[in-house]
Amino acid sequence: MTKILLVSLWFIIAVKTQSPCDEVSFVNRAGWGAREPTSITNLTRKPLSFYVIHHTYSPPNCYDDASCIQRVKSIQNYHQLDRGWVDIGYHFLVGENGKVYEGRGWNRQAAHSPG
Repeated sequence: MTKILLVSLWFIIAVKTQSPCDEVSFVNRAGWGAREPTSITNLTRKPLSFYVIHHTYSPPNCYDDASCIQRVKSIQNYHQLDRGWVDIGYHFLVGENGKVYEGRGWNRQAAHSPG
């Protein structure tokens, strides 16, 4: 009986420790076909004291995987080719399809938050 109670308690704890974020679908750089950055600046101080959330209005919204990948590629083109940045400017991008697309990722300095 004790074993059953312990297993039940373990199961309840395991279920309760799941986060809604566990359900988020991440698309890594290879998944959306990112070009390589021309250089990389790693973050040097952790934990970070603040976060920057940036909203973009262009190109138009996307609601399926193909159009969201095209949108992220378009943003990378604009940042690298038109603005002359080393890579897409953001750490992550969120599409209207609910997926999170890796930009520069967690450990690299982004263009929209230098220093």
